[in-house]
Amino acid sequence: MSINNRVELRHLRYFICVADEMHFGRAAERLGIAQAPLSQQIKQLEERVGGQLFERTTRSVRLTPAGEVFREKALQALSSVEEGVEAARFVMGQANRKLTIGCVSPAIFTCLPEILRMFHAKCPDTRIDIKILTTNELLDAMIDGQVDVAFIRPPRAKANLNIMNLFSEAFVGLVPADHALSGNKTLSLSDFTGLPYIAYAPILGVSYQNVVIQHARDVGVSLDIVEEVGHTFGIVALVAAGMGVGVAPSWVTHTPHVGVAYIPMPELPADAVNLALAWPEDTMSRVIDEFVKCARAFVRDLNGL
Repeated sequence: MSINNRVELRHLRYFICVADEMHFGRAAERLGIAQAPLSQQIKQLEERVGGQLFERTTRSVRLTPAGEVFREKALQALSSVEEGVEAARFVMGQANRKLTIGCVSPAIFTCLPEILRMFHAKCPDTRIDIKILTTNELLDAMIDGQVDVAFIRPPRAKANLNIMNLFSEAFVGLVPADHALSGNKTLSLSDFTGLPYIAYAPILGVSYQNVVIQHARDVGVSLDIVEEVGHTFGIVALVAAGMGVGVAPSWVTHTPHVGVAYIPMPELPADAVNLALAWPEDTMSRVIDEFVKCARAFVRDLNGL
């Protein structure tokens, strides 16, 4: 067979992902690539196989009879490759018994402990290392092989990565505990009119800040930004010092501070801040696979499924 006609592992992985999702857009999002390159890879696969594997219409995608057969064999092939790699590592004394987890701070106070509990029950002999970085730093670390899985803030698609959304968060207002607003059951941005506002610094907190600033514009509120800081804990510290008010994702309520009142802000979007898990699409590590399975179980439990 000519080298230009070979079916490669990436073709199989892309095919399986589309077959699982039955939707090119969702499959591309899961793979962390654009839809056009995914469609090109599937077309290339079909050319090398010699026929259509998917029936496509403007409304649906489904496997052809040939695609059904190919899916079964593709799953077997990928499984065999993974088993071969693990067997070789074991023989060479290099079995993967360490998992390096990267995460943004919110994961530590929300989903990571429960997912780790499930994972440790399944893989008690696996050593764990945890690195706390920003999303961009985590994605770079994954590409460089320094991190096995990462809890990140999407959307920041990267080629060759699977990205799975875990949950969404609402926003809360932060006011000094002795402020007149601290007794409110809820807050709106209009309550902050005329008050010194502590914002996220550009880039570092851009996803949070954009949502808040855009909503302020939509409702005609002008925020008096007096400080910009690079981390949620920085906002907490300045609010506790009485230097202003702020807005942060609800995970911050898991870190109570005696000098700060956390108050719901129902007028802000409840699904604008998401946490996701990322891992290499070409992984052959059973340890990573087990961790991803635990994360999926966490999502099912969270949604009551």
